[in-house]
Amino acid sequence: MSDSSDTSRGRNEERIIQLFRKAVRGDRDAFWQLIEPMGGLIYSVALGIMKDPERARDILHESYVKAFKTLNNLRDPLRLVSWLHSMVTRLCYDVLRRDAREAQGRVEVMSHTPRVVPIDKVLIKEEELGCLEDALSTLPEPFRVILSMKYMNRYSCQEIAGALGLAVGTVKSRLYEARKLLTRRMAEVENARCSNMRGGLKP
Repeated sequence: MSDSSDTSRGRNEERIIQLFRKAVRGDRDAFWQLIEPMGGLIYSVALGIMKDPERARDILHESYVKAFKTLNNLRDPLRLVSWLHSMVTRLCYDVLRRDAREAQGRVEVMSHTPRVVPIDKVLIKEEELGCLEDALSTLPEPFRVILSMKYMNRYSCQEIAGALGLAVGTVKSRLYEARKLLTRRMAEVENARCSNMRGGLKP
């Protein structure tokens, strides 16, 4: 059974590599054969972050376009899943940041007394999102991907293992280490921001 499974996995990896090479050379048919099986993953990641089916579909289509244009940046075709996951996550965060900036602009335009307007919840969320993203960006890629899949997209350990081609035990161990490291990095980011604010207040 193990030999059969290894043989099947080897054939699948070889197929991915061949399709990837053709797609990088501009073969659109090869690109769609490579990317379409990932459509469900891309959509679920986008939906988990955006919380809106229509906006998640927009992200899906945008991801297809960006993936076709930047596929040659992927050095290892067998890391396609994690590459796509990182790309989709960044696209979603870009949209959320743009939404927050637009909301801030509307608050400032509509308010006649901007100095006494309470801090908008959207701005608080943007600050928290920025802090989390800064901390996540400092983690090794395997940690970033697995944390996003688990806590932003609500994947089970079994689902993560299947998507990334890992053993369930490896997923659980990596999650444990990733959570510890993220906690430390979040504290470092917050301390750095506080120090910068104090420095800016000095005469």
